[in-house]
Amino acid sequence: MARVQSSRAEPTATPKRKAEHLRINLDEDVSAKGVTTGFERYRFVPAALPEIDLDQVDTGTTLFGRRLAAPLLISCMTGGVPEAERINLTLAGAAQEIGLAVGLGSGRVLLEHPEVLPTFRVRPEAPDVLLLANLGAVQLNLGVGPDQCRWLVEQLEADALVLHLNALQEALQPGGDTRFAGLLDRIAALCAVLEVPVIVKEVGWGIPPDTVVRLFEAGVAAVDVAGAGGTSWSEVERHRMEGEVRRRVAAAFAGWGIPTAEALRGARRVAPDRLIFASGGIRDGMDAAKAVALGADLVGMAGPFLRAADQGPEAVHDLATELIETLRITMFCIGASTLEELRGTPRLVPESPAGLGVATEDLIFRTTGAREFIDITEAVAGVARRSGIQDGIVHIFSSHTTAAIRINEHESLLLTDFQEMLERLAPCAGPYEHDDLARRTGVGPDEPRNGHSHCQHLLLASSESVPLVGGRLALGLWQRIFLIELDDARERRITVQVVGR
Repeated sequence: MARVQSSRAEPTATPKRKAEHLRINLDEDVSAKGVTTGFERYRFVPAALPEIDLDQVDTGTTLFGRRLAAPLLISCMTGGVPEAERINLTLAGAAQEIGLAVGLGSGRVLLEHPEVLPTFRVRPEAPDVLLLANLGAVQLNLGVGPDQCRWLVEQLEADALVLHLNALQEALQPGGDTRFAGLLDRIAALCAVLEVPVIVKEVGWGIPPDTVVRLFEAGVAAVDVAGAGGTSWSEVERHRMEGEVRRRVAAAFAGWGIPTAEALRGARRVAPDRLIFASGGIRDGMDAAKAVALGADLVGMAGPFLRAADQGPEAVHDLATELIETLRITMFCIGASTLEELRGTPRLVPESPAGLGVATEDLIFRTTGAREFIDITEAVAGVARRSGIQDGIVHIFSSHTTAAIRINEHESLLLTDFQEMLERLAPCAGPYEHDDLARRTGVGPDEPRNGHSHCQHLLLASSESVPLVGGRLALGLWQRIFLIELDDARERRITVQVVGR
């Protein structure tokens, strides 16, 4: 494999920068300023009578074919310099003993300097751990292709490749690589050919929901939102800078980013069935439990493990044990025996004693044709659970004039009656003035002739409201919430807003 060189910085600069980053993270205050993770705004409501035994609580999970004792990742940190070897081996040894996942530092330095492989190579110490290789995503725009990524994964014997997004850091870093144009297409191309899963993460400023959607559409296996509230890499770079002006520029971004809890909720909202990881300022087992309850499949921690590793193996072992035990006892005290039950718990509530809480999510449905009745009750209930609100109102709204929201009984013969009634009252055959396209202005020849759909919608409604009591929809025994398609098959967006305490 040909050695890869950065187009802007000398190759020898990379190990020096790695050493500086490691020293600054250990010795300086590089925490975000003016922004928190957001986890402090949530609390668990104890079950008091959990109806499970502590011994029944299972914190284990399986990811990418590896069994973990808990959904915890020693997050991507270091490599490429002599002191990194000791730290990585210490962390990997503890992960192997306890059963955690490990993420290595950026492999760019390894591509440029293959001789530093011993500072990254931890698989002999940790043959069973979920091991993640790591590379700056922007390197795909700078000459790194699938062959180099494959070589990196093979040399490290990694289970997956993490591509990290760090646009702000690169913009602030002397000699930083800022050519991010067209990067999503390169990520998609890599996902299509690499034999191991590709994960995309931020480095501490969060990934917004729209970007999460685009990344999954590109083929990534998981997204780590890596939100704000922990280590700020703009602060790290500020400590490396010469010149007061540049330091002031970096300081302006100390509060930059999306709080981790907010980024996590947003990602889970738009990707309900995909792998979502959470990292960024997670300090302890309680934060980890809250992250799982908000939807995380894996929770990453970097700073606390780096500082523990600097003290030695015993400190790392103690930290990992503390995290898992805190998670386990939290699950027990709210009556959640599995991680799946923790993710669905209504017992994580927002801290808003002085006022009302508001949570809003959009649900996307793909309909199959006219007068289809889609039961969306469970999807709406899921939004209510994730909101953490216990008592209030759930409002379900269709933003379409040919798709309605109604509450009624879900019984197949009755649904047929409804469909026939709508056809009798506003038959498809018409005629309808709305369908005379020659007399309408501003419409194309492919405009649907759907006057009947609009007329049927007028007989129904755009929204319904349901009381929320004790975290549950207060529907009657036979009541269900329906999205009713009145036009042709298409994608429909339904907004669910939960208001209450």
